[in-house]
Amino acid sequence: MNLEQIDTSTTAGKIRVMELAEQGRKVAYSARHATYWVPIDRNITWNWHSCDYAIISEPVGPEEVWVVELNGRLYANEKRDACQRLAADVFSKPVRYIRADLTGEGK
Repeated sequence: MNLEQIDTSTTAGKIRVMELAEQGRKVAYSARHATYWVPIDRNITWNWHSCDYAIISEPVGPEEVWVVELNGRLYANEKRDACQRLAADVFSKPVRYIRADLTGEGK
């Protein structure tokens, strides 16, 4: 299980974990000094004194998507070849979109 890298040794980190949980993100806990994490499937009773909590990383989608317009509708595919074949049928050109968090902008 992959966990978000949030420093819960600070109050701000604990607040961030609880905010993300409130937004519906999945949470795992680990008893102090334990070497494993357990997903929580129910209401959470926060006990930071005896447990650590973390947000479980979830995939956010592909790194890039290819998009082509066909008859006024947009079609997307993770594979460039699929969009190129579709685009050839309508004399169009596929466009590549990269996830914003991978572009390096804003850093």
